[in-house]
Amino acid sequence: MKKIVYALLIIVLLGISSCDRFDHNFQPLEQVDFNAELFSPLQEAFNNAAPEDLSPVMAFYAEDYKHFGITKSEWEAILFNLLSGISNPVIQVSLITATLQNETNALANWRLTISDDNKTVIADSLYTGERLRKENGKWLLRGNQCGCDPEVPTQKVIVEYVTNVGCSYCPAVEDVLHNLSSQFGDDFIYLTHQLSGPVAFTDPLYAYYNAFSAPVSIIQGKHKLAGGNQDILDQYLPTVQSELDSLSQMDYRVINATVEEKNISGSVKLTPLSASFNQEELILNLAVIDLVSTAVNAEGEPLTNVVIGRKRIDISTVDLSNPVAFEFDANVIIPEDAVLVVFAQKTPTTFANNATIYSGLQYPLTVKKGGSR
Repeated sequence: MKKIVYALLIIVLLGISSCDRFDHNFQPLEQVDFNAELFSPLQEAFNNAAPEDLSPVMAFYAEDYKHFGITKSEWEAILFNLLSGISNPVIQVSLITATLQNETNALANWRLTISDDNKTVIADSLYTGERLRKENGKWLLRGNQCGCDPEVPTQKVIVEYVTNVGCSYCPAVEDVLHNLSSQFGDDFIYLTHQLSGPVAFTDPLYAYYNAFSAPVSIIQGKHKLAGGNQDILDQYLPTVQSELDSLSQMDYRVINATVEEKNISGSVKLTPLSASFNQEELILNLAVIDLVSTAVNAEGEPLTNVVIGRKRIDISTVDLSNPVAFEFDANVIIPEDAVLVVFAQKTPTTFANNATIYSGLQYPLTVKKGGSR
C-alpha cells in the first residue's frame, strides 16, 4: 500500500519519465501506425472502462509490465484509486513519438491525463522511453522495465554572458563560469556574446536586458549580475544552485540537426511537463556556440562557448504536440567543435528579471558538408 500511495504522489505531482535516456541510434518510425494499433484502442478502452472492472484497459499492459518498480497489478490498483468516486472521468491518451526497434519491440513517449467532470486535472503522467512489445499480433505496454525510484526532473541552468574586447573584469567572471561548468557538467550551460571584436555578435538581447557594457550575466532569464568585483562573483554559485534545485517544466529532444557551411536546420520536440503550462509570450531560442574560440580575452585566454549564430522563434501559439522546425545561418562557417543550445523562454515586453528560461538542452553537432546528426 505504501508503494501505491508513493506512486500516486509521483504521478499527480511530477508525471512519469523514464530512467533510461535511450541514447540509441534507432531509425525513425515509418511502417507502424502506433496510434491506430495501440494508443487509440487504449483511449477507447479507458472510455469504456469502470473502476470496478479495468480489464479492458489492463489488456493493453504486458504481464511483465514494470515502471519504476510498479507492476501491472499495482498499476491497476493505482488506476482504481484514481478513478473511484469520479462519476464522469475525462481521460486523454496522447502519443508523442514512437520508434520501432524491430518487428516486435519499440519505444514510445506518450501522455496520460485524467480529469474529473469539473475539468480538474487529477493526474498528468508523461511516459518517456515506454517499452512496447508485440505479442500474438497485438502491441502491449511494458513500462520502462526499471526497478529504480523515479528521478525528480530538475532543470538545466542557462547563463547568457556578455563580454567585450579588453574587458578587465571579464576574465574573473569567465573563471567562475568555467568552474561552474566543471562542477555541474551538462546541467550548466553558458553562452558568450561579445559586444565587439573578431567574434562580435549583434543580438537583440543587449537591448532587452539593457546589457551594453561588460561583464553582464543573466542567469535563467531572472538574475542579472553586472560587473566582476568579488561581491558579484560570490553570487554566481548560490544563484545557479537555487535554479538547479527547481523542477523542470520542459523536456527537449532534437529530432534532427543538419549542418552545411554556415547553415543549420532541423527540428526539436518540446514537451511541457505540467498540464497547466502557459505558452503566452513563449519563444524558442536556438544558438550555435563555438566551444573554444580563436578570439581571446584581456588575459590572452581563449573565449569559450562563443555564440556564432542565434535564432528566436515565437511559439506562443504553436501546437507543441508537433516538432518545431528551424533554420538559420551562423556568422561564420560552423566549426567542428560547435554545439547547438536549445531553450524555451518567456519574453515579457519589458525585462524585469522575469524572462524565465525553462531548462534547456546542449546538443553536440556533427559538422561536415551535407552531414547531419
